[in-house]
Amino acid sequence: MPTSTDRRRRALLCTALAALAGLLSGCSEAQVARTTPVASATPIVLATLPPIGFNHRYGNNPVAAADAFALERKLFSQKEYWEVGLRADPAAAGFVDESDPNATAAARGRFSTIFVILASESLPTLRALLAGGDAGQQQYCQQLVDGLRTQGYTGLQNVTMAVFFGENDRHADLTWSRGGGYTFKILDNNLNGALQTPIPTATPFATPPPH
Repeated sequence: MPTSTDRRRRALLCTALAALAGLLSGCSEAQVARTTPVASATPIVLATLPPIGFNHRYGNNPVAAADAFALERKLFSQKEYWEVGLRADPAAAGFVDESDPNATAAARGRFSTIFVILASESLPTLRALLAGGDAGQQQYCQQLVDGLRTQGYTGLQNVTMAVFFGENDRHADLTWSRGGGYTFKILDNNLNGALQTPIPTATPFATPPPH
């Protein structure tokens, strides 16, 4: 014999089915209006980025970001796998349309200070840098900074390049000042040769005593 609970469930089910049938019969009489789409006056996708559009991962203004990206791509083409970031100050000087060569050249000439980040987790890249010894490392970094300076950064007073192994090991600093030339300092004792043998299994790398 069905219980009272079963009878209630059947009653609820019958009510639900009756309501559904009513909705379906109503839908059969409804008319669906078809409208012709109207073309938007404003395109959804821009053909190009606006003049001030830039990737903050590369630089703090459009000109700095474009120059950092170009340097990174150049190094990548040479199988030197560095990530490059460039801070150029005063930052406001670089907020121009970097696709305009005249505006870009003028902006570079107004920068007085640049800070360059050079970072990599590629073991072949890091080992190639260490293979040159301290003098070879300085020469490598100096050539990169010289390359930037010759692109029209005529107003520079100070330059710093920080070299990172992984995300946390600040390996070395290269600095330049007008009238003072270059200085280079190893900050992690070249990791005591840890990048040569044994192979590190993870980053960040341990920091040895000062060099």
